[in-house]
Amino acid sequence: MARRPKLYVLPGSHPCAAVEAALALKAIDYDRVALLPITPVLVGPLRWGATTVPGMRVDGERIVGSRTIMRRLETLVAEPALLPDPADPAHARVLEAERWGDEVFQSVPRRLIDAALLRQPRAMETYAARARLPLSPALLRPAMPLTARLMAIKNKASDEAARADLAALPAHLDRVEDWIAQGVIGGERPNAADLQIGSTVRLLMTIGDVRPLVEGRPAAELARYFPPMAGAVVEGVLPAEWLVQPAAA
Repeated sequence: MARRPKLYVLPGSHPCAAVEAALALKAIDYDRVALLPITPVLVGPLRWGATTVPGMRVDGERIVGSRTIMRRLETLVAEPALLPDPADPAHARVLEAERWGDEVFQSVPRRLIDAALLRQPRAMETYAARARLPLSPALLRPAMPLTARLMAIKNKASDEAARADLAALPAHLDRVEDWIAQGVIGGERPNAADLQIGSTVRLLMTIGDVRPLVEGRPAAELARYFPPMAGAVVEGVLPAEWLVQPAAA
């Protein structure tokens, strides 16, 4: 096997959690480097070749993004596989669910948490409770309001976008549950799409105002592929009018 991989993460990042779950599933030892918010923009291009996380280095190779990293992990340790055999019709369906989880669903909790942190910056500290960061929380606290604003700008997390995400969430969860019903995801052992989508579901449930929209639904069961998550935004932070779902026709 290649030299021990080095994974660059942000505390609370769900695509990073997806990659870490894949590493654990394949029993791959790795070095974890937890970064401060916004610092990937400064150090990422040099260390792993991008300004976003997760990033990984393996034998000098720089790899960016959860899907790309998971494909590379398959070459390091073949079993258990994260995708069905290419000859299996399920292969294309899992790839499509994984792609949607990455390109569409992944941004939903990111924007909602950014909207919440603009209103309660101190909640940012809770997501880093278990991380080994280069600075203590006490030193980071004065910068949290500015960090929250910068993160919201970077992620285009306007109030309008966050409110639209909340309105679209039931339909997103319906789509996830269609895949569960079809057996594409939700099996005894997670595949790449389970990790991509399940990490997003787990993060959504750390937002107090959003948790009731997810809990009790079949989609919530995808969080079982991950350990309990550090971090929470208490209920009542997001405006109450955002949470009113339109009546069914």
